[in-house]
Parts: sequence; structure tokens; C-alpha cells
Amino acid sequence: MNTITEQENSKYNSIKIAIWLYFLLWIFEGALRKWILPSLSTPLLVVRDPIAIYIILRAFYLDVKFVNPYIVVSFIITILSFIITLTFGHGNIFVGLYGARIMLLHFPLIFIIGSVFTKEDLLKMGRVMLAVNILVTLIVYLQFISPQTAFINIGIGGEGSAGFTGYRGYFRPSGTFSFTTGLSSYYILVSVFVFYFWLSKEFCSKILLISSTIALLIALPLTVSRTAVGGVMLVGLFAFIGSSTSFKSIFRVLFMVVIIISLFIVLQKTTSVFSLGTEVFMSRVDEASVVEKGQNSSFIGRALSGFTDPIINLLKSPLFIGNLGMGTNAGSQMLTGKVKFLISEGELGRVAGEQGLILGGGLIALRLLLAISLFYKSIKLPGTYKLLPLAFCGSALFLITQGQWAQPSMLGCSVIAAGLLDASINLKKKAE
Repeated sequence: MNTITEQENSKYNSIKIAIWLYFLLWIFEGALRKWILPSLSTPLLVVRDPIAIYIILRAFYLDVKFVNPYIVVSFIITILSFIITLTFGHGNIFVGLYGARIMLLHFPLIFIIGSVFTKEDLLKMGRVMLAVNILVTLIVYLQFISPQTAFINIGIGGEGSAGFTGYRGYFRPSGTFSFTTGLSSYYILVSVFVFYFWLSKEFCSKILLISSTIALLIALPLTVSRTAVGGVMLVGLFAFIGSSTSFKSIFRVLFMVVIIISLFIVLQKTTSVFSLGTEVFMSRVDEASVVEKGQNSSFIGRALSGFTDPIINLLKSPLFIGNLGMGTNAGSQMLTGKVKFLISEGELGRVAGEQGLILGGGLIALRLLLAISLFYKSIKLPGTYKLLPLAFCGSALFLITQGQWAQPSMLGCSVIAAGLLDASINLKKKAE
């Protein structure tokens, strides 16, 4: 049995290496576009696309069983939408291809990762994320305390500023990502492994785990992002549910809660930048509550309205719309010469506005069904296999249903998170 497993692992090594490259480029793509290769910022938008093509072709060659109804339906919808776009829509083939690549190239990677990644692969990626988290938080710290004119805060292409929406003179940093949304989703995914290694018996250096936990706690207020804080809390809730299978596991949960609260109090009293970040974050929460009074300003409220409002608008849409790719920033720049939201800032609104009631609605339903299916499979697992999938559910389900896939960083995070969730669900089957 061990020999077969080793043979399969070595058989898929080329795919795994490519997945790791995809993973690293997701984290550092913004750094390349801002600091290292700013003159190539536009081509670097699609830097992961050739890797995605290689992974898919290699998966076919090695007979990886990843093709399923989700991929088949998404291909049919995307190809039809592309044809309608060129025939009756905006007619720009490059914009159409840029929009089509999301489902044709990146979406299948979710199931390839789920098929080839073993438990050791998941844990290795988790440990790497904990280590990288410390570096990213150091960069976030420097961005938070530095003026927007500093090199650390330079924008895409080496122009302008990457900071977004100031509060009390401070801006939301972007870390190694192109935009602050990428950083928020990154921290939510990192928190999956922080909670998992605290709550499970899997080996992880305590020095690394404690350092990364402190880095996460410091970073959250510095992001000035309600999404990041709410997302991490949601991951924690799912992780606690997944780990509460015995008295001993409940004790472990309570022990972790005590550790987090203790670290928060110590950081608040001893670290000036942490207390400052907390004040700025709370100021933003208060200001947003005033501005959004009468609206859903909470994390859960905004998530629900972000899902229900586009569905209501979808029902008013034409049956077919040929706007594939127009809802992306790159597509709007190719069509108008300016980066702006031609359709909708929200993901579901973009999909509906690009493809209409039939095809857009079908794609939204497909992503919703995938999220429900992954969640159902997670909660049906035995207790010993449940913790990691449920922790991933706290991150991946939102990214699958509402993640802004038109934005490269969010697309990369969604693929990685959903792929790791699928792989964690398949661990029991692989063990058998």
C-alpha cells in the first residue's frame, strides 16, 4: 500500500511543482507588478495562465480523474457566452478571451489540486503559509506606518499609491498583493492553518506557530479591513465546530481561546502600532456604521446582501448578454482606455451583467451548488477527518460564491482555497 502511494506521489510531482509555482505567484504577483518588474505589470496580470494550461494538460496526460459535471457545464456556458459576445456583443476577441480564461483555465485547477494533493502536501503548504505570513505582516507594518509616497506603498506599474481609503490619515495596505482585497483574502486563508495547527495534533514548530499567530493578530487591525477580521472570525467558528468532537478537543478549543485573548491583551498594552491599528480599525467601523446606517454594515449582512441583491437584479436581466470580459478591470481598459467598473463591482453582478439571465444565472447556480456540495461533504466526514475541511469552509465557501474572480489575486486565492478544501475532503478516500 505504501509503495503504491509513493509511486502516485512521484507520478504527480510535475503537477505539484506547477501548483506550488501557481501558489507562490498568487502571493507575490503584486510584488512583481509593483516593485520588481513594474514595466511588465500588464503582462503579469496573466502570469499564472501558462502555468494553469500546463497543469491541465499534464493532468490529462497523467490521467488525473478531475473532469466532472461542474467543469463540463462551466465549459459549455463559457464557450456559448464567448460565441454570443463575438457575434452579438462587444465583439472584442481579446476582452472575451480574458473573461473566458477564468472558467476555462483556472476553475478546473480546483479539482486537480483536490485530486493530486495528499495530506502531507496540505501540511507543507500550511507551514509555508505560516512562514510567509510573518514576511507579509512585516511589509504590511511598513506600509501602514509609511507615507503613501514611500517606495513600499508604490502602486501597480510603479505609479501612484497602492493604499486605499484613508481613515484618520492612514490607508489600507495591500501587502505583496495588487490591491487590499487580495491581502484580506490572504489573511483569511492563512488563519485556516493557524487554527488547524493549534487545534490538531499535527506537527508544526511551536516557534513558527506562535510567531505566525502573533503576526496574524498584529496584521488584522493594520489591514483596516472589516472583511479580513470578519473572515478570520468565521474561519475560527468553523474550525471550533470541526474540532469539538470530544471533551479533550473542547478543552483544546478553550485553551486556544485563552491564548488568543492573552496575546491580544499583551499586544494591546505593549505594542504601540498594534493599539494604533486597533484605534484606526475601530474608527473605520464606527464611520462605516454611520455612512451605512440603515444598510447591512456587518460582515454577515454585507455577505447576504452581496448575494441577494445581484440575484434580484439578475431576474431583471435580458436572457442573453454578450459582455464576456467587460466586467474585469483589464477588459474595461481594453475597451475604454480606463480602469473602471463597466458592469458591477460585485462578483455576482459582474457574472449576470456579462452573460445574462440564462448563462450568467447558470454559472451563479453552478458555483452555489459547488459550495453547498463541498460543505455537505465536509460535515458528513467522520470526526477525525472533519477539522481541516470545515476550517477551509470558513474561507473557501465565500470565495466560491462571492469571490471577485475578475480580480487576479482573488481568483488565485479562490482556486487555492477551494482546491485545498477539495483535497482535504478527499483525504479519507485516499487513506482508504
